[in-house]
Amino acid sequence: MGRWGLTAGMVCALSIGCGSPEQNPAADGGCETDCASTQGATSGAADDGDSTPDDDGASDDGTSGGGSADGIPCAVRDVLADNCWGCHGSAPKFGAPMSLSTYDDFQIPIPSDPATPTHAQVGVRVTDEAAPMPADGSLSEDDRGVLVNWVAAGAPMSDETCDSPDPDPDPDPGVGPDALPCEVTHSFTAHAASGPTDPFEVPVVDNLYQCYTFASPLTEPTQISAWAPIIDDERVLHHWILYKTSEPQVDGGAGPCNMPGDAAFLAGWAPGGKNFILPEDVGLEFGGPDDYYILQMHYNNSGGHTDAADNSGVAMCATPPKEEAAGVIWLGTYNIDIPADADDHVVIGRCPSLATSVLPEPLNIIASFPHMHELGRAMTTDIFRGGPNGPQETLVDATPFAFSNQVMYPHDPAIPLNPGDEVVTRCTYENTTGQPVGFGENTEDEMCFNFVVAYPIQDIPAEARQCTL
Repeated sequence: MGRWGLTAGMVCALSIGCGSPEQNPAADGGCETDCASTQGATSGAADDGDSTPDDDGASDDGTSGGGSADGIPCAVRDVLADNCWGCHGSAPKFGAPMSLSTYDDFQIPIPSDPATPTHAQVGVRVTDEAAPMPADGSLSEDDRGVLVNWVAAGAPMSDETCDSPDPDPDPDPGVGPDALPCEVTHSFTAHAASGPTDPFEVPVVDNLYQCYTFASPLTEPTQISAWAPIIDDERVLHHWILYKTSEPQVDGGAGPCNMPGDAAFLAGWAPGGKNFILPEDVGLEFGGPDDYYILQMHYNNSGGHTDAADNSGVAMCATPPKEEAAGVIWLGTYNIDIPADADDHVVIGRCPSLATSVLPEPLNIIASFPHMHELGRAMTTDIFRGGPNGPQETLVDATPFAFSNQVMYPHDPAIPLNPGDEVVTRCTYENTTGQPVGFGENTEDEMCFNFVVAYPIQDIPAEARQCTL
């Protein structure tokens, strides 16, 4: 039966875009594959049909409302502005390999296939069910239709003019340490092996995980009230995660990641993420003097920047103990056995009503972090009120799911988990390996966890914060 209990498994490779549970929506998708990519499928038939605007101003490609002065139809430009330019602006950032801000950008061949123009790859990626762009699946059917119709017509140039949004908007003034409503007391940042203030020189590589280790800066058990991302070289930074562990780490260490088995998620950020500010009476458990910290950075320098150097990280505000403590609870299952070549294979993890009935009071869930590995395609977590046959409420729906773009889902207002409720986490996989795949900490293995931040957690001991079946 289900139980609340500690697991020694590693919380691995979460890439999370975070927003304040009180103030911010879910984060935008990761950027190295946003709207177009040098990876994945590289073919897409382009129609050479005539796309001269009709007398009524509409083009044969199905777009309408005119076009911008640089040749992109206005309807297409609006979709790009809403979904792609956060990374693929005139100066690509967060690992995006190319700009999608001008008509000429769409005519350039993708680096992996000189015969495929970028516009054809855009058409492939926005319709790719397994690895869609944007990776968070936020592109609406109407917006997808605008892009697909334009690409199918051969991405014709528009000669009309219209008001054009700025492909390089100013950074959000509400993101970063300066926007925190509290004094920063602790920071963890990327650095070179030569010293904690020297930036890490990011090599030209598509994907690189680099870890930085720290001894605890704390003298007693501590809570935090808020944290913010420190964003340095935004051209190559894709995401970061801060972990806590009891296994000794080199203070100021820098190098390849070697995650200990008890590594526990504390905070994370990905493009589009906001500052994380807890409710006024809630403090997030941070750790104590015997803990160590690991900052895991994910870089993507497919743009070929030879001068990339980074000091990104996280800034945190310690706080006197609050009335309520928040912490992370694990939902999902270890019972994973995916047959070779299986498609739409479903694994279900339960936190049964018998387990939640021992809760001393309702838990308030303020964020969800769905986590699977490379075969994961979708995850949902549903709460059944009062037991398995009660009314169903969706806690989180991460469909589609992308390993390269795992994000945080804030819950505002908080969603209660009441004593006696049943929680069901459903993970869907596509096994392309040709071999059976089971549970494991390596990326070639699989996981099915939803890490939720909830309060009050002070009456649930650390060894009893997992509910799986």
